[in-house]
Amino acid sequence: MIQKAKQLATSWQWNWLQYPMFAALALFDMYYIQEPALWARILIGVALLSSPFIPYIRRFTVPAMVIFTWLITFYAVKFFPNNIKPQHIFVNLLPTLERIIYGANLSEIISKHTHPVLDIIAWIPYGVIHFAFPFIFSVLLFIYGPPGSVAIFGQAFGYMNLAGVLTQLLFPTSPPWYELSYGSAPADYSVHGQPGGLARIDDILGLNLYGTTFSNSPLVFGAFPSLHSGCATIEMMFLAWLCPRLRPYCVFHVLWMWFATMYLTHHYLIDLVGGSIYATVAFFFFRQYLPTIRPDCRTRLDYINSAVPVKGTFANFCRSIEMEKFVSTLKMRSIDVEAPLMKEIDTMEDLSDVEEDSTNSYDHIPLLSVRKSPLTVMMTHDGSFSLPSASTSPTCSGPPSPMTPGTPHWDSYLQHQYKQQ
Repeated sequence: MIQKAKQLATSWQWNWLQYPMFAALALFDMYYIQEPALWARILIGVALLSSPFIPYIRRFTVPAMVIFTWLITFYAVKFFPNNIKPQHIFVNLLPTLERIIYGANLSEIISKHTHPVLDIIAWIPYGVIHFAFPFIFSVLLFIYGPPGSVAIFGQAFGYMNLAGVLTQLLFPTSPPWYELSYGSAPADYSVHGQPGGLARIDDILGLNLYGTTFSNSPLVFGAFPSLHSGCATIEMMFLAWLCPRLRPYCVFHVLWMWFATMYLTHHYLIDLVGGSIYATVAFFFFRQYLPTIRPDCRTRLDYINSAVPVKGTFANFCRSIEMEKFVSTLKMRSIDVEAPLMKEIDTMEDLSDVEEDSTNSYDHIPLLSVRKSPLTVMMTHDGSFSLPSASTSPTCSGPPSPMTPGTPHWDSYLQHQYKQQ
């Protein structure tokens, strides 16, 4: 009883206490956010509050509340007044720890040798895969993973990023590009962000995409922990959980991201290790809530135990978003399919019972039709017994006389003679 109460208390705390925390943090952010207009911010808040009551939509928005809170907080940082931010920005801490732990500034060494081919190789994971892979992997996890796994991935991914943004906000640190541009000079919040090595990608593409994006970055001094490293690590951990055969690629992808971030002068190695630690803690905390993968199931529809075959159509995948409702619908459909069959089986059983009763009851059936009864053995006049011949068989042609062997009168006569003897 006590253990069950503890489980209920733990479940209640985890399922419900997180939402007041999200609401408080979102209200704090909304208080300082100036753009978009107030009516737009109110509309966004109403949409988020009403989404848990909308079927199908709630299956995505409720687990993603932590993701929305992270994104709103990240966006709101640029509106926070400087007097509520930490006044000291750590400029020399990370490069000093880098040299103490690893013996050199690895980011500086890697970024010295540049080439357009290396720029493209570093840009692919940092500027393309990092933003596209969470959406692609969520779709793949929804199709091929067991039901409920996407929600767990979303919560782990969101909590890792939210913890990373709060750490960057409360513990501001400068990235490698600041050391290359300003050296060891003290930093303040008037400094704008720089694209680092991504400026060469703008030159290759003929755009000013990353120059504009990083100059307007809300968190300029958010080097530690690296959320590029954290996202890559937690995504690859879930991918390895879903498909263990891809573990070699998962390790390669994380190392590829590490190389890209240092080559593009956006993070030190210690930042990358810190981001991976955040991701590892989030993954192992949420792994206990992951459903079990069954080797015999290829898609999420195979996990449904139903008498009605579930085809892998787009409509069925959409219906499976509301899994409980979809399973109940399948059960009702299976009952409708099985009812006529069960009725037919019951009818056949009733007929077989009637037939069995009719073969075992001889009260209403003439003895002529019962040839397996003991009375088929006839007694002759001299007292001996013999089997009926073809001439005495009821199948012979010609109408039998009243005293012809095999007729009811003859059987009655035999019974009378048997009693007298």
